[in-house]
Amino acid sequence: MSSESSATNLAADQPESAELAAARSIHRRLMASGHERPEGERCPICFLLIEFAVNEHSKINVCCMKRVCNGCDMEATERGIYDSCPFCRTNVPTDDASMLAMIQKRADKKDAEAIYQLGNAYRQGVVGMVKDVPWAIELWTEAAELGSVDAHNQLGQTYYFGNGVEEVKSKGVHHWQQAAMRG
Repeated sequence: MSSESSATNLAADQPESAELAAARSIHRRLMASGHERPEGERCPICFLLIEFAVNEHSKINVCCMKRVCNGCDMEATERGIYDSCPFCRTNVPTDDASMLAMIQKRADKKDAEAIYQLGNAYRQGVVGMVKDVPWAIELWTEAAELGSVDAHNQLGQTYYFGNGVEEVKSKGVHHWQQAAMRG
């Protein structure tokens, strides 16, 4: 019996540490999930997957929080639908106050995408919002709990790089892992 095979047998007899077992478990879950694209990356009109980079090839409508591909948006415009949503036909907001009211209405109904977008507005200080990173993080956390992959990704970036908060790399990695497992 060679010394290499006896070392392998000896290692197999040793119980693995709890830390190593947890790392293996996370690795298995990461590799076994997240292979499908999230539902929000499919146009609700034509049902086709939106091309990567999704934000460049689609537009989110604040009235219904549906992401519509540029092709369907262009088709709606060609058919004379200029000032309403191509999905729900609600009038497009003309100012920041009405846009914020639409987002808030969806957020009050626990729409994860609306809560995520509201968090973005607070982080950037846009649509009439005062820049407030801690409140944005609370909103992203709520959106992540409701299943938002984008919120998990944003929380990962915020914590890992310390954007507006104390840098906590382990929290950042955790949120990126959650985003990866969800697609």
